[in-house]
Formats: sequence, C-alpha cells, structure tokens
Amino acid sequence: RRSRKMSSEASSGFPIELILAVFRETWDTDDKKAGAFDAREFDPSAKPEALQACAELVEAFVREATARACALAKLEDERAVDGSHLERILPQLLLDFAG
Repeated sequence: RRSRKMSSEASSGFPIELILAVFRETWDTDDKKAGAFDAREFDPSAKPEALQACAELVEAFVREATARACALAKLEDERAVDGSHLERILPQLLLDFAG
C-alpha cells in the first residue's frame, strides 16, 4: 500500500519548503504591518497538495522563461543568456501565464 504522506520535495524539483517560504515572505511585509493587507492573512497550514501544485506551476514558469530567453539569445547569435534576454521575454511571459 502506498503512503499518503507527501515528500517534502515536489515532483517538480522545487522543495515545498521553498514555495512555503516564498508565500510567507509575500504576505509578511512591512506594508502588512502598516495595515495594507489586513484583508488577506497568510494561512501557514496550506495543504501539501496545494503547495505541490504551486511548485509545479513555478517550475513550468521557470522552464518557459528559460526556453524563451534561450531562443532569443540564439536568434541574436549570442553564446549565453543574460539578464537582458530575460527582461525582454518577461512581459509576454507574464501575460501568457495570466491568461
């Protein structure tokens, strides 16, 4: 019988603890302490399945960003990807992931 206990590392390769830490950092800001985020509190008891799904989404985002930046660098006959390639693909990537 398979154990229902989830591994601390998502199948995507991103540790669930990292995803949880990013969520905590996002909601635990100085703005929140000033009252800007009173309506949204972070629930530290997020389900492991939800964290794993988020880790898989983050991995898909990172893989797609990498692929697009590499394709752009190749188009420009560059031997390496740098920050400027990422900056140029990021706006469309964000729109694609938002829709």
